[in-house]
Amino acid sequence: MRNILHLALTCLFSFGGLSTAASWAATHMREEHNIENYDAASFFALHDSDNSHYWTKQDILALYGALHTVDPTGHRKEPILAEDQNKVYDTIIGLMDTDNDGSVSMDEWLAFTQNGGDLPDFGLGPGHHGDVEYEYEIHHWLKYHSEDENDQHLDHAEDIEHEKLFHHMEDQAIKDQHMNIPPKFRVQT
Repeated sequence: MRNILHLALTCLFSFGGLSTAASWAATHMREEHNIENYDAASFFALHDSDNSHYWTKQDILALYGALHTVDPTGHRKEPILAEDQNKVYDTIIGLMDTDNDGSVSMDEWLAFTQNGGDLPDFGLGPGHHGDVEYEYEIHHWLKYHSEDENDQHLDHAEDIEHEKLFHHMEDQAIKDQHMNIPPKFRVQT
C-alpha cells in the first residue's frame, strides 16, 4: 500500500499534476496582494497600471519591483541596475510578445499561460511594486497593528525605521520646496 501511494505521489509531482514549489506569480499574488485565487485575466488586469490592455515596459518592471529603491519596511536598497531591468523586460517580451510591438497584450498573456507558460523568477523578490507607504502598510501594519492603534504603540523595529524614513522624506520635501525660493527670501537659520 505504501509503495502504491509513494508511486502515485511521485507521478503526480513528476508529471505536473501537483507542484511542490509555488510559481513566482502565485508567490507574488499571495505576498503582494493577499490573493490566493485568481485567473490569468485578472492577474493581467491587476498589473496593467494604466488600463491600456497592454503590459508596457513600465508595467513589467513594476510587476517585478524593479523600479523601487526602498523595500517594504522602508529600508533603502540598491537600485536595480538598468542592465538587470533590461534583462527582465527583454525576457518577458521574448516569452510573450508575438506581434513584436514591445508590449504584452491580454491575448498574448492568455495564450502564454494557456500553453503552460509561467513568469520567471529573476531573483528580485516577490515584486514589491508599491511606494514606501503601501509596502509598509501591507507587509507590516496590517499584520501587526489594528486600525484604532495610536502612534504610542508603534514600537517594532520596522515601525521605528519607517517613522525615521517618513521624517527624512518629509524634511527632504521641505528642503526641496525651499529650493524654489530665491535665496534672498529664504528664512535664515
